[in-house]
Order: sequence, then structure tokens, then C-alpha cells
Amino acid sequence: MRGRRAEVGGPGQVRLRQRGHATAQMTSLPGFILDALPKPIGDYRDVCDFVARLKQALETEMRVQFRRDADMNYNAGQSLAHELQGTHKPSNRRYRFEPRFYLSAKAPLFAVYCFDRRWGMTDRGGVGHPIAQERLPEAIQAWIEQAKAVLIREGLTEVEHRYFHQPAPGCFTQLDGAPATVFESLFAELV
Repeated sequence: MRGRRAEVGGPGQVRLRQRGHATAQMTSLPGFILDALPKPIGDYRDVCDFVARLKQALETEMRVQFRRDADMNYNAGQSLAHELQGTHKPSNRRYRFEPRFYLSAKAPLFAVYCFDRRWGMTDRGGVGHPIAQERLPEAIQAWIEQAKAVLIREGLTEVEHRYFHQPAPGCFTQLDGAPATVFESLFAELV
């Protein structure tokens, strides 16, 4: 967040300051996010066991293999991903999306971070940023909803896309000590 600084304005209220001027926008973070932010990252072996159990549940329900990223360097969790390819019916355009399910090692939380591997659809102006689920083709949205239902049944709560880039009050990145976003604090600094 170059040129911005986060200020806490009350319980769960975050105000962005840009170039010394407070913006009018206040964003409330839900209590479950605020509760998870200060928690320490869990033991690596426990996190691996937890993610392995979730991977098995997803693979059984979805009938596909998930790729696991267990690297927790600069990450507060692990991820499970599966690439989806197809053709968007109205436009007859080929697509290749990779939904990743980030699983927090701080609390029973998950986030869906979706990449467009054909480089055609990006959010926030660049490749490597997550695409909001509502912008995806309906078939991909339905697949993600089915996978999310599995994670919710397993006791996890979703951190929605709209919170990813919000400042995480009192949290800083491990990489460079900069103020962290919710996604960086709960899931991963490097994607």
C-alpha cells in the first residue's frame, strides 16, 4: 500500500490515510477476522495434518486431485489448488482458471484466490492478483461453491475477497515489516 497508512478508528474500524489526508471510507472487519489476526501461526506438523485432512475431504467430494503447497515461508498457512479448463458458452472463449483454497494456520479460516492462467482477466490491474468470484464464468463459480461447502462442513469460515486487501490492524509482514493486509496476515505474503 504505497503512500497509504492504516489507522484504527474503533473496534474493527480501519481508516486509510493517503498522503496525509484521511479518507472518508471506513471498513469494518468482521469479529472472526479481528480475533484471528493477532493469533500465532500454529505448529507446522499440526498444520500439515490439518491440511492433509482437508485435502482428502475435498478430493473425495470433488472427485479431482488437488495440488498442495505446504511452503510456509512468509505464509501463515498452506494452499490447495486445482486447475479448471473449459469453454465459456456464450463467448466460445477457452478458459483456464486455478482456484486456490488458502487455509490459515492461525484459525479455522479459508480464502479462495483464483488465478486466470490465460492472462485474460485480472483484478486490481495486474496478473497475480485474485479475481473476485462473481466475475468468473458460472461453471467455475458453481465448482468453487461446491468446494467451499466441503470446507464449511469441515468447520472452516470463509474470509471473503472483499477483505483481502484491507489493512490488518496491528499486523506487519514478515518479509519487510510493512503494514500487512488481512490476506497477508491470515494466509500468505507471497502467492
